[in-house]
Parts: sequence; C-alpha cells; structure tokens
Amino acid sequence: IMKVLVGRILRPFTVTLGALTLFAGITPALFAQGASKLEEVVVTARYRQEKLQDTPIAITAITAQDLQVRGFTSAYEIGYTVPNASLRPAQAAFGNTMTAYIRGIGQYDFNFAFEPGVAIYVDDIYHPFTLGSEIDLMDLERVEVLRGPQGTLFGRGAIGGAIRYVSKKPEGDNTGYIQVTAGDYSRIDVRAGYDFALTKNLFARVTGVTKHREGYQDVIDFACAHPLLAGTLTPKTTNLGNHCKIGTQGGENVSGVRGILRWVASDDLELTVSADYSDDSSEAKADTLTNAQNIWPSFASIPFDTRFIPPTMYQTYATYDDPNNNLAVKPQNTMKKWTISGRGEWKMTNDVTATGIVSYSKMDGTLSTDADQSPLNMQLVDGIEDIYYYTGELRFSGRLWDRMDWTVGGFYYEGKAVDNQMVSIPFLSLILDGNPPTSGIPFVNSNNIHKNSNQSGFATGVYDITDKMSITAGVRYSHDKKDVNFDNTRVQNPNVVVDDTHFDWKVGIDYKWTDDLMTYASVSTGYRPGSYNPRPFQATQVVSVKQEESTAYELGIKSDWLDRTLRLNLAGFYTDWSTRILPVGGTECALISYPPAVYNTVPVGTAGSSLDSLGNNCLNAVQVSRTFYQNGPGEIYGFEAEAAWNPIEGLTLNGAFGLTEWKSSDITGDPTVVSNYPPYVPKQNWTVSASYEIPVFGNGSTLTPRVDVYGQSKICSQTVYTTSVFPNASCTAAYKLINFRMEYATANRNWTVAGGVTNLTDQEYYLNKFDLTAFGQPTAEGQPGHPREWYVTVRRNFD
Repeated sequence: IMKVLVGRILRPFTVTLGALTLFAGITPALFAQGASKLEEVVVTARYRQEKLQDTPIAITAITAQDLQVRGFTSAYEIGYTVPNASLRPAQAAFGNTMTAYIRGIGQYDFNFAFEPGVAIYVDDIYHPFTLGSEIDLMDLERVEVLRGPQGTLFGRGAIGGAIRYVSKKPEGDNTGYIQVTAGDYSRIDVRAGYDFALTKNLFARVTGVTKHREGYQDVIDFACAHPLLAGTLTPKTTNLGNHCKIGTQGGENVSGVRGILRWVASDDLELTVSADYSDDSSEAKADTLTNAQNIWPSFASIPFDTRFIPPTMYQTYATYDDPNNNLAVKPQNTMKKWTISGRGEWKMTNDVTATGIVSYSKMDGTLSTDADQSPLNMQLVDGIEDIYYYTGELRFSGRLWDRMDWTVGGFYYEGKAVDNQMVSIPFLSLILDGNPPTSGIPFVNSNNIHKNSNQSGFATGVYDITDKMSITAGVRYSHDKKDVNFDNTRVQNPNVVVDDTHFDWKVGIDYKWTDDLMTYASVSTGYRPGSYNPRPFQATQVVSVKQEESTAYELGIKSDWLDRTLRLNLAGFYTDWSTRILPVGGTECALISYPPAVYNTVPVGTAGSSLDSLGNNCLNAVQVSRTFYQNGPGEIYGFEAEAAWNPIEGLTLNGAFGLTEWKSSDITGDPTVVSNYPPYVPKQNWTVSASYEIPVFGNGSTLTPRVDVYGQSKICSQTVYTTSVFPNASCTAAYKLINFRMEYATANRNWTVAGGVTNLTDQEYYLNKFDLTAFGQPTAEGQPGHPREWYVTVRRNFD
C-alpha cells in the first residue's frame, strides 16, 4: 500500500505542491487586474456550514445558478461536471434508474437485491434503491457530490460516494419565479415556485414542474419499410408518406410538486415539514439493436439476424409484441413517487444542537423493454414495481473545548419492495418447459418480495491541534438485513436471508498553509451488504455473495490564487476494494435433475454441441444463459482536478478532469481479456466551460454567451473477452458533447431570456450498451443519447 501511495499519489502531489508554492510568489496584480473574485461556495457536507475550500474532502458543489446556466434538469446531467463520476440513465430494461458510479464504485442494476454504491439523499432523506433515482432537479439550492466512502457522518453508509440534493428552504420573503422552455421535439417545460410568509414565524415554499418532449427515436414498421425482407410479417401501416413511422421512443412526460412548511419557533427551535409528489409517465427509453446473432429460432417466416439493425441509432423496429400469439406489453417507463418528511433542529445549548429527521416514501413504477428491438420476440420484458420505505435519523452535534467539532447520531431504515416481472423468451420456454411459441407462456413471471432494514450508529470528531492543523476521526456501526421471498417461476426460494454487520472508520489530517491553501490526507473504509443472484435461470445459479469492503486513501490540495480569482483543487486516491461483488456471465447446460446437479450433456465432438462456461459439453439447443455472482478483489487509483478562473471582469473559465485506473484479477488475470476497463466507468472524463458577461444598453443588462464541453473516454458495461462473439458489443466509444447558450438578463436578473443548442456538433453516441451475447443470447442493444436540439428559455424572477 505504501508503495502505491508514494508511487502513484504522493510523488506527483509533492511536485504539484512545490509548483503551487512557487506560483504563489508571483504578484497577483500582474494577472488579476480588473478581475472579480470567485464566489465563496458554502456546503453542509459535514453538517455545519463551511466554505467549500475549507472542507478537507473531495467534494463538488453545483449551485442553483450553475444548474440554470448549464441547462441541467435531470439528475444524470450532474455527472458531466464531476471528475471521476459516471452518472447516466440505466439501460432500457431497468426503467427509471440512474447508473451512478464514483471513482469506479457504484451500481448499475435496479434490482432490490443490491444496494446503491453511491448513496443519494434529498434534503437528508435517504433513497435506498437505484430505481427511481433518475429524478428532476426541481428548485434546488445546490447539489453536493462527495467522492470516496461516506458513512461516519451520513445516515446510511456508502462505499463509493454520496450525492446530496439540497432544496431551497422557505424564507418568507415573497420571492418566486416562473420559467418556460420550448424546444425541439415539441418540448415544453414549465417551472415555477413561490416563497411566502403565513405568519411572522411560519414560512412556506411551493414549487412545481411539468416537462413534455416527444421521443427522439422513431419506431419504424419493419414490414412496411422492408417488405422484401419481412417474410409473412404483416405491416402495421402502409402509409409511406410517414416513412412507415408508427411511434417514438425516448419521449418525456413528467410532472412534480413540492411544498415545504418551516416554523421558526424561536432562535433555538426550528421545525420543517415537507411533502413532494412526482409522476413520470414517459415512453420507453430510446433503444436500438446494435448486434444480432442467428442462433435461436425466430418461430417466424424469417430468421432473427442483422436485417433488424437499423441504418441509424435514432430508429428501431421494436413492436413490444409477439407475432406468434397475443402477447403484447405497453412501451413505457413510469414512476410515481410521493414523500412526506419532518425535520426538527433544537439548539439545546450554545454548544450542542440536536437534529431529528423522519420520512415515509411510496413508489410505484413500470418498465418494459423489447430486447431484440424487432417485430419478432427474442426477449420481451414487462415489469411492475411497488415500493415503500421509512427512514429516521437523530444526531447531536456541537463544539467542545473550543477546539473540537463533533457529531454523534443514529439511523434507521425499513423498506419493502415487490418486484413483478414478466420475461418472455420463447426459445428457452420451448427447450426447458416444452411450451410452444403459440402459447404465449412467459419464461419468467416473478413475484419477489424484499424486506430490507438497516440500523446504524456513527460518530465523528474534528479536533484543531493548532489554528492551522486539524485531525478528523470517525467510526460507524451498520447492521443490514434482507429477508426475501423469492419466486421467479424458474426457482422458488421462500426464505433468502442476508444479515450483515460491519464497523467502518475514518482518520484524516489537514493543514492550512495560508488562508488560501490547504492540504489534507485521509484513510477511510467502506462497506456494502451482501446479496444473492436475483435472476437465476435454473437452480444451480442460486448463490449468495458476501458483503463488499474497501479501504480508500486520499491526498488533496485546495487552493485559491491571484487574489482569489483562480481556484485549483486536486486530489489523488487509491482504493483497495478487497471484496467486491462481481457478476459472471456465460452459458450452462440445462439440468436433468437437481440436487445434485445432473446436466444434459453429450460426448465432445457431437454435431451441434459445444462446451458451456463450466466445461460441460451439451447441444447448443439446450444451453441456457448463466448468471452468477462471486466476490473478487480489485484496486482503483486515480487523480482528479477542478479549476475555476476569472481572468478578467465578466469572463469565467471552469474545468475538471478525472482519471480512473483499475486492476483486478478477473480483468488482468485472464489471458482472453483485451480490456482492463472497469464496468460502467470511463478511464477519463473532463469538462471545460467558458462564459463572458457583457454589459449592454448601459442599464445593468447583460448578454452572456456560454460554451460547455463535456468529454469521456470509452466505457463498457462488462468485462470484454476475446472469446466473445462481439468483443466490443458492451462498449461505447469515447465522445465529446458541446453545448452553446446565449442569455440576455435585465438588471438584477428579474428577466432572463436564453437560447441554446445542446450537442452542437450532432455527435452520435450511446449512453450505455446492454450485451446479452455474453450470456449466449442473440442480442446486444444500445441507448442512443440525444441528438442536436435547440431550446429557448424565458424566466421571470419576482423579488
């Protein structure tokens, strides 16, 4: 570990610190004449208000103004600005889910068997599932993204990092706003909020949003567009004037409202009650076939092959039905959620404050996917999810001996999630169950009932050794339990129990060389509860996996230069991910009996046979997909930088860069592997932004052009093997997105009018890939990102 720290982190930081110290000797006036100082961002990541530059952790804060000028409205867009963060909508089969990874650790699957690797909090209310995490950024004061293990301060531990959404709280100042955006694909967004006083000490804030946008991917009737390739498939339309278009995918239809009531009973007591409701009734996500194998019978007059790969990613031939029977599902990706919460803050003494938070949330969602994205049925999924959960947190914090800030708290969580999924795979239904394709009987029709709970205790102290040096120490105890009644019709297991306990800790030290230069170092542990395989195709695949553990080392520099017109924050990290949960794919011969496992095998060399992933030889027609999970070690190390500079009055430059390197036995230890990319994580991500505020008309009005560039390197959704039929089917190429915005604002910004273009160069890129060929299935699919789109936003602020 010390070798890694010195060789990969400490040495470059020593050089960097020396260079910065030398740079500080240059007279600031030579560079900063006429420039305005950078804004002081205040965060509460350690449950007390402090400047971002004084917080000795790797944290990115995105303010409400940042969200507005960047045009961010959805949670995943936050990831564009955060080094070593990969936030993106999950692949189409996982519904309203955001795949969130920070420094190589996260979670891609929506299934309730797994906990998020990145914890999500909305006003300190924990969101325990990845499902439902692709939220709208409604009326926020800021977003804080914390990198590295979290838990000695937060309600629920997180092994990868945390995202905190902080809403604007009521002030009773009779302020508000209304904002309307119109754009491509009949886009209409309306946002509004108002803050007012009910009495002298009782304040309210009400906000709402509605978003509508038609789908950016066309659904094309294959038999209409390609009659010579369609066999006996019946066209659903014959209207060539509409280019055989029968619908769209990727459309949005979202609405939400939030109400917050805040009572300032006295200088020492404050109570807040909030309620919010959101309704996402969007179309199925944009999805297109990227690779196809003719290995399964289609039970139709034509085979399933590359004919169904469309000429552009913005088209698909999906029908969400089966031409051999009456089975059909509705193309949709919906989520309804409401939450009610209460919060109390009581200043017990001058040095001790108590905070209590309780919440109840209810979510109902649906998801569907046509995995083959064709008029045939290789795999069709229809899911219904029903979730509720409670959380409670009580913590005390204060100042001791005028030298130590401390926090002690407890957290409780209890939830229930019911997962009902119908999965139609006609070929596997035939070979394993003898169900003919005309029957419409699904391969899986699950009813999985998950009951999860967590009880935790945590404590952290920050002790000022001197006016310049502080040490941090924290501990955490976690008890997690899952009690699952599992039934996916392939396998029934009425009592799956995962019961884990864990102690985590953190130690750190920071030193303020000057008011504008701080360095820090920390070591912390992370933990994620154990799990089990939620998608076994047969009984041999029912496995449990142990809890994950990690130890993370971090060195950082936070600095302001040139009379605080230039900000540069750097961090290096190394994570020993000693027991990560590793998904394993492949194929497996069908079972004759179990237990013990007796496979349907044939002698090696038999025509039409091959070895499965376990080394058994069987006919290709009786091989099923193999899903499996195991624990394996991994090492992650990298570097990140964030910078902001106001070189002259009105001109602001921002940038961020993240580098993640990876080592693990399942990647580097296998001679068939051609990539050492960790799943769902790009090795590099970066952003550069520039805006220039120009005074116009001499009355305080401004005109501000702005350019944002977001880039990332290649990203893969699973380990890449040379033995795969399509080695790169799970990988998306590197891409770069350029957004342009021009804003006119009156004095005091009472009126703003902005016009912009996203993806200015019309870059074609995929948000993710979903490769089922690694499981012996015939499809690989991809979710295309949005093409070039224009928009106009008008906003009225009320003072």
